[in-house]
Formats: sequence, structure tokens, C-alpha cells
Amino acid sequence: MPKTIALVSNTSWSFVKFRLKLLIELKQAGYNVLVLAPEDEESPVFTRHGLTYIPLRKLRQKGKNPIHDYELYREIRSLYKRWKPDLAIHYTIKPNIYGSLAASHSGIPCIGVVTGLGYTYINGGLLGKVTDLLYRNAFKKARQVWFLNRDDQRVFVHDRRIIPAAKAVLINGEGIDAREAFNPQAQERQPAPLAGVRFVFIGRLLHDKGIREYVHAAESVKARYPDASFDIVGYLNVGNPSAVDEPTVRRWEAQGAVRYRGAVADVRPLLLQYDCVVLPSYREGMSTTLMEAAAMERPLIASDIPGCRELIDDGSTGFLCEPKCADGLAECMVSFIRLPPDKRQAMGRRGREKMLREFDMDAIIARYLEVIPKILKVVGK
Repeated sequence: MPKTIALVSNTSWSFVKFRLKLLIELKQAGYNVLVLAPEDEESPVFTRHGLTYIPLRKLRQKGKNPIHDYELYREIRSLYKRWKPDLAIHYTIKPNIYGSLAASHSGIPCIGVVTGLGYTYINGGLLGKVTDLLYRNAFKKARQVWFLNRDDQRVFVHDRRIIPAAKAVLINGEGIDAREAFNPQAQERQPAPLAGVRFVFIGRLLHDKGIREYVHAAESVKARYPDASFDIVGYLNVGNPSAVDEPTVRRWEAQGAVRYRGAVADVRPLLLQYDCVVLPSYREGMSTTLMEAAAMERPLIASDIPGCRELIDDGSTGFLCEPKCADGLAECMVSFIRLPPDKRQAMGRRGREKMLREFDMDAIIARYLEVIPKILKVVGK
């Protein structure tokens, strides 16, 4: 009888965006695949690929109410009791905590995947301490805890002593399908720009992504280089405490330096319209946006932080700037503008080579397909 793998995250969108190939590969390997996530515009994708989708109705991303979180724990526990998965894999904070607790209660082995530390760790305070305690209890019986970068692993193992070192596993992000999906040669060529260097911020519109610093840097650089352009692409009104609201974005546009282009379903043709992709984030697990852009031969400018610095060879495939510093970001933009066009193109080519060499998605999927049978064999499932 085929084994059943349950995968749980805080959005359907994130599964489709970051892990759809993994889900399909697991199904092709003979597993029954259960996807647990709140319903959103991407949820219908799962059934089109023959995956079993189960909506999570009690997951509130913004919520800090312990009663609501307990309801989420009970919902996942009830679903585990009904579907009886042989293994559960949890992503993001609340699924990692309450999903792992539910799996432990139900006797189901689980893997936690820490995709980033989130705003609770960025901002610290009491909420961060409470999250530490919850993680510590949740991961007691997790078989493994996977990290996308060394800094997050260090925080959990050494700084906060949430898990023992033997339980921690480092992987190179969630991977990028650079050979096929993100291959610039497979995309229709875009017309050359009339004038000026074109920058773009791509991502959820969160303050923690450094969107404010991007806007301020754009204003500074445009005053010196009027032909340069600065676009913003991404979802508004996402369920996150750090979200930027639409009036703020419209105010930024009215000031004249940036243009908001909305969200796009397929970022690949859009990437080829720009000379450089910018992400001045405060913290990342491992930035998929940057991996996709580099795979498409776009040079990068990003904060010198975990989850970004691993993806950029400073001065070779892009530039690293000081976090939370609009002036430093602006100087990196100016440095890029001053490069001759052939140097910018060479920078992009080196970035793609780095993605193929170090962040190939097939290697990440192979890790799953190697680890899952070993865990199932150990627990006798």
C-alpha cells in the first residue's frame, strides 16, 4: 500500500510557488500526497496535478490569540486522525509549531522545515521568547529540522538552544528549476529599453522585505539619474503584520520615483524587462525571488543578510548592501548604473552559472526522496 505524506504550510500560494515540483515528484515516486494549507487563489492547482488538497480553516497568519492557535492545533490533529499520514512535513512558523505538536500527539513522525525566522524573531521581545518556547516543545519529537541557511540553523542550535545539533539539517534553500522553468533561452526576447537602467523590487509588499528602503533609495538615485526607473511587483494586503497597505503604495507612486505594477502569475517574462532585481530584505530563509532572477541572468542587489548573501558573489553576480540602510542601497544602485552594459550582462551570466552549480532544485528533491524512506523504515511504517 502506498505511503501517505502530509505537507503543511501557511498558504497554498507558497506551495505552488516554491514546492509544486516537489509535490509532483513525491506523487510520481509512489506516495499519496496530502497538501494542507489555507484556501487561496492557487488552491485549485493541486487537484489539477492529482494531489489531495485539504483546506486549513483555522490558520490565521496575523493572529496572536492562543485560543485561535489552539483551534488550529485541534484542526490539524483531527485531520491527522482522519487521514492517518505516515509522515508529516511542516513549513513556516504556525504549521511547524502546531503541526508538529499534532503529529507528536498522533504518533506521526515529522520533519520541520524552517523557511525563515519571521517577524517575531526580527522584532524580538516577548513574542519571540514565547515562540522559542513553543518551538522547543514542538520539535522535541521531530525526526529532523531542516534549515535553508547556516545563520538560522545557528540561532536554533547554538544561540537559543531550541534543538540539539544532531537533529539539524542544512539544505541549500528550496532550490530553483534553472535548467527548464527558469531558463532565459526559453523565454521570448524582450525589446531593448529606450533609455536608462531599470530596477525592480519583486516580492510580497512587506516592510520586512525592505520595501521602504527601496523607495527611499529610488528617490535618491532618480534625483541623480533621471532616466533610471524603479518598479515594484508583488501582492498587496497579504496576511502579515508587516504588510504595506495600498494607500501607502499609492502615495509612493504619487511622489514620482517608483511605479507599482501589481502582482503577476508568471514572473519569467517580466524579469527579462529589467536590468537588475533588488531585494533589501531584513531576513530571509533563502530568497526564491533572488534565485529566480539570477537563474534568468538578472544581476542582483540585496541586503547582506542570511538568505541573501549566500546567493550573491559581491561584485561578481551583484552587490550586497548594508541592511536597513537606504543610502547604502542607493550607492549599490549607482555602482550598477555606472557599469558598462557588457559588464552588467556578464554579471547576469555568472549569476545563472552560480544557480546551476549550487542551488539546483533537483538536488533538493533528491534529498527528500532519500530521507523520507529512511524515516519511514526507522519508525516501521
